[in-house]
Amino acid sequence: MLKHTFYIFLISIFSLILLSCSSKEEENKEISSIEILEEENIILPSLNKVITKISPSVVAINISTVERDFFLRQRTQTADGSGVIITEDGFIVTNDHVISKANTISVTLHDGNIYEASVVGKFPSSDIALLKIPKKNLQPLTFSKDDTLKTGDWVIALGNAFGLEGGPTVTLGIVSALNRSIKTESGMILTDMIQTDAAINQGNSGGPLVNLQGELVGLNTILLSRAEGIGFAISSYLVKRYSDDLMKFGEVIIPWLGMELGTLTQEQAKTYCNWGYKTCEYKTIDGILIMEVEENSPSFETGIKAGDLITHVESEPVKSSREFYSRLWSYKLGNSINLKGKRQKKDISFNIELRKKNN
Repeated sequence: MLKHTFYIFLISIFSLILLSCSSKEEENKEISSIEILEEENIILPSLNKVITKISPSVVAINISTVERDFFLRQRTQTADGSGVIITEDGFIVTNDHVISKANTISVTLHDGNIYEASVVGKFPSSDIALLKIPKKNLQPLTFSKDDTLKTGDWVIALGNAFGLEGGPTVTLGIVSALNRSIKTESGMILTDMIQTDAAINQGNSGGPLVNLQGELVGLNTILLSRAEGIGFAISSYLVKRYSDDLMKFGEVIIPWLGMELGTLTQEQAKTYCNWGYKTCEYKTIDGILIMEVEENSPSFETGIKAGDLITHVESEPVKSSREFYSRLWSYKLGNSINLKGKRQKKDISFNIELRKKNN
């Protein structure tokens, strides 16, 4: 009996020791976690100041469309969208699909005043339209600098979601990916898009996607109905390029090369590695792939072929279609530019004249 009591006593003492050690271990884990959080200092600030700053640059767009039914009776339908003020004297950029079927377009400013808008010009192939309202001293949104946006950066989407009154709806997310190409439900292909998980709802189309400094990084354009939590925006450098042309010429003037660009897949990269690259790692392949060349185009006449890899524009390296077009658009129509690259194991070099492409 005494021996049995002694064993119970020993077990009790051992259990208390284990509980004490476990408690200290949990305490140490908790302290360690707190220390890690304090060291990382991950604190997302309030977005109120940024939103207050940029909200006057965001407008609500209302369009009305007159259609006839089966019995030829007129019916007026309305729809909502968003826009971004880009100049003090009333130029507003939005999506072409927002206003493409409109008979009348009205713009509601942040202060509640409503103005009738006219269409300055459109570039449907990139879903861009430029509007003008008779109003001065507006607050334009600042464009971000090229190539500053990175995957994982925080972004804010603003817009006239569902046509709700009381100012723009604000959502927060990150840049999920860059340089996306997407096919819309209408069959149009949009390239060099920003993918984000910031909610882009009906009515947000044409609204701004901004960074935490309140600079325009993209123009919200589409939410894929077949995919939840995925939205897309047109890169700001394209928005600026197109809107500048629409303001100056009433149309977007694209230097016509007549070639379709693509990105190397991992399987294709294995072949291109054998063309004289030192290693066969996929990441060592820099350049853009020529997918197709249009007959009788400047590229066709110059001798560029599908499968060629373009690595340089005027001795400047290019690693993406974004870099390629960014450099291309720094030249004027009529200029001749030099493209360098590889065709199988041969180095290639072409001088190509920039011509106008009609929409």
